[in-house]
Amino acid sequence: MTPRPVVPARRRPVRCALRGARSLLLLVLVALVGGCVAFPQGAYWPRYENRLTAEAATASPDADAAATAAPDWSSPAHAEALRARLRGAVARRWEDEALADSARTMDAGAGKWVYGSMLQTLVWFYVDPVTYGDLVVGGIESLRAALKNKTFCERFSAAADDAKRERFADALNVLSLKARAARPTFSWQAQRWLDVALEKNRAMLGLPDGAVVAEFLFGATDVLDPYTKYLTPAMRRRYTREAEGVYTGIGAEVALRGGGVFLGDIFPGGGAEAAGLHAGDELLRIDDEPVEGTDLKGVSKALRGKSGTRVTLLVRPGGEGEPRPVTVERSRVRVPAVRGVAMLPEDPGTGYLRLASFKSGSAKELRKAIGGLADRGAERIVLDLRGNPGGSLLEAIGTAGVFLEDGRVIETRGRTLGSTWTYDVSPLARPAWSGPLAVLVDKGTASAAEVLAAALARRDRAVLVGTRTYGKGAAQLYLGIAGAESAVSVTVARVYGPDDVCIEGVGLAPDEAVEPPAEAPGDTADDPVVRAALDALRATPTSPVR
Repeated sequence: MTPRPVVPARRRPVRCALRGARSLLLLVLVALVGGCVAFPQGAYWPRYENRLTAEAATASPDADAAATAAPDWSSPAHAEALRARLRGAVARRWEDEALADSARTMDAGAGKWVYGSMLQTLVWFYVDPVTYGDLVVGGIESLRAALKNKTFCERFSAAADDAKRERFADALNVLSLKARAARPTFSWQAQRWLDVALEKNRAMLGLPDGAVVAEFLFGATDVLDPYTKYLTPAMRRRYTREAEGVYTGIGAEVALRGGGVFLGDIFPGGGAEAAGLHAGDELLRIDDEPVEGTDLKGVSKALRGKSGTRVTLLVRPGGEGEPRPVTVERSRVRVPAVRGVAMLPEDPGTGYLRLASFKSGSAKELRKAIGGLADRGAERIVLDLRGNPGGSLLEAIGTAGVFLEDGRVIETRGRTLGSTWTYDVSPLARPAWSGPLAVLVDKGTASAAEVLAAALARRDRAVLVGTRTYGKGAAQLYLGIAGAESAVSVTVARVYGPDDVCIEGVGLAPDEAVEPPAEAPGDTADDPVVRAALDALRATPTSPVR
């Protein structure tokens, strides 16, 4: 018999260590699959969530002032505020015919898989402790809200029968009460409630399975906060394009002014630039359809389309003279983050630029633009953040390094590993501007834009001019759903400025309050906010970088 080989003694500790590591990893995986994940608990949202409290006050005169961010179905006022939020979300959602088409063809089995996976993601990563039961009830209540929505009922013919629809809504009400009492603790238990809703729908009403699954998916996120969202595959693709700053269209902004529709910034490399269009041209017709009476959303939609297609516009150059037809080819265009870079003619020593969003490369664009203004003799800078909805938090931190030498920009606080973190100006960054700086803000200044504004204002680096900002002090993590093309954007942390104050639901108050004009001004000379910023800058001595 061949003797069994002896393992050298020096290898045994290594093998034992590997075996122990594998065992530990196995235990962690089992805990994750079972949904038994214990994260540190903490009050990372404020005691009062302003927007939801306001909704509750509108819905009920006896609103509970202590409405919290986590769903609380036991409080009548809070529950009614949540239902009001769900009704609004349902009304917006089903305006999209493409969503209805996908719901009609969705496979119930695939939908249940996505639902269970998404619920796990929310329970594990959401900034506040949230239970599977909260999310299940959100889905049931969202479906009940959909049954009362006119557009939803028009999308799905089965919902046209009033009597059947009412009976199904009553059954869902009972199901909601039972789900609250059951308190499921695992994702597979939560999926069973979706199974029950699907079975009742098939027996009582006959909606497509996808319509039921969709409301469970969207409802689970809609009851958490305004920023946590389920994204269908189409929404995910659109989200990705927007994050990259790429869209398909004529390559121009549009704006309302004096009752007319005018072209704004013309983006480099787009069809509008190639066709010789300019900012300030008035848009009269799109493919023989008049734009008069059409809102900006409708105009933008008409100008977009597949790359390579053409659209014929009737424009009045500069808003004056004889209209002329122009044929423009649509194409994929990268929208620049920094726009309108110029020396102000009304104040030759002041440079102006607008930072429209925070996406990949925004900090680099801003640094280059600031350098160009400095080379042209700028002694002061006006940075326009009005209407900037935010974007990448890391890009906001990078842009802070354009104006600050070192120190804290923001701090995030959350429950999961890595979500609590202090972000400082990069030690490799060198400020591109150390002179007087004014930052223009308004109610459309949100998220990452507020992060930058807060960092500059709280460290006495800039004067804020305009109106109070939106108040989004939450950070999201974008996570794809395993085995599916959909995703979820989940709030994982709250954001605190250098003064350790969170702006969620509150916003930033300007140093110089100036009401914006009723409509977009034709140029900076007609803009009262820009004029107020110039006055503030002239009265401000050169600020050292801090």
